[in-house]
Amino acid sequence: MKHPLLPERPLCISPTLAATLGLEEAVLLTALVDLLPFLPLEHRSGHNWYTADGEQLNQLLPFWQPADIQRVATSLRNQGALLLAAAPYGSSELLKFALPLGTARPDPRFTPATERNANTIGPNWQPDAETMARIAQLGVPEHFAREQLPEFVTYWRERGEPRHSFGSLFVKQVKSKWEAYRATAQRKQPLPENWRPGQETLRKLSDEGVPSTFVQRALQRFLDYHHSSGKQSISWDLEFNDWVMEDWENQDAPFIEKRKPQPMTRDWQPSEHTWEQLKRLAINPDFAAELLPEFIYKWLERGGHSARWGEQFIQYAREEWAYYCQGIEKNPVAKPLPRNWQPSPDCLSHLINQCEIDRDFALSLVPEFILYWRGQNAARKSWDAVFVRHARHQWAERNKLAIGNSYGKPQDTTRPTNQRTRDRSIGDILTDTDW
Repeated sequence: MKHPLLPERPLCISPTLAATLGLEEAVLLTALVDLLPFLPLEHRSGHNWYTADGEQLNQLLPFWQPADIQRVATSLRNQGALLLAAAPYGSSELLKFALPLGTARPDPRFTPATERNANTIGPNWQPDAETMARIAQLGVPEHFAREQLPEFVTYWRERGEPRHSFGSLFVKQVKSKWEAYRATAQRKQPLPENWRPGQETLRKLSDEGVPSTFVQRALQRFLDYHHSSGKQSISWDLEFNDWVMEDWENQDAPFIEKRKPQPMTRDWQPSEHTWEQLKRLAINPDFAAELLPEFIYKWLERGGHSARWGEQFIQYAREEWAYYCQGIEKNPVAKPLPRNWQPSPDCLSHLINQCEIDRDFALSLVPEFILYWRGQNAARKSWDAVFVRHARHQWAERNKLAIGNSYGKPQDTTRPTNQRTRDRSIGDILTDTDW
């Protein structure tokens, strides 16, 4: 009699095999052996090679995602229980494998000595008590560390690489995130008791057509609100400018011309006022100019409308500049690029979430990036920051943005006036240390 919950032929797992290789590894190996009679066969290099596609494995192992199959197959390979020949299953959804000659038990001939005890990360990985104790010793709150866990697990599951201690890697990532968070927080200050906007801010508001009487009324509301709000900011002048402009645009005064939201265009340029605001925030104009292609592309893709594109560009530039500065601050000594360098989880997260660059595209740039900089034999304080600039440039080139001369950057008298940022090679851009 059949059990209603067992409509299919069950997988029979050997307890000894599970104890030897691991439960997940035993499940996958058993499933592959069951599939052998139905798979195409190719004899090569003294082995019988079989190819299983995604549809077959999904029917047999519906409880796993492709990343899980890749992870467990890699673990079997590292233990000498399976030979793999295809691209990673997570990207190709083809598992080309062969069984080692003789036993499927771990064989040191197939596993480098340094990897015999290494494992890939599981989908439900959690830091142990010792790892959390080490994090606590760094002064990092537990809730902050736990918030970094999903990104950490996702990153290492996608890489599918075995490691001896994911706890140590997690401590390193949490420490890096905490230092970046504190560096940003330390630059922010509450509104001083006797604060007043600078003359430059008042002049800019006047140039925008905002009457001085309106500014004074807005100032009192601004002071009353922020003295009690507890908010902190890097630039209160910029906060005040945004506050006044928002009030000015939203007021119900039909006799005052209001700026209407406009769509982003391929030839959009920041105004002179925007560039001056960036200069007041100590953001290098060359750096801000490099951000313009990616900013335009992002909003062209979204199809957004705004009456304040300049303010949005300033905010975007502030976040990018802060990331760049934090990378330099955390690495006071310049070092050459390691042969096996990879962008950190924080770097990839920044590219994906802040720059909205495709993850696969960013990772595809790594080999060429390593080849170029290893050939240059150069030393840099933060290779993550250099890679972010390189990825932004390549992403803009890939999307072929027609953005005009110099990306809207004011003319620099130290360079030829007819030279555009795009006319400079990527080597020139990345090695430019004038700023």
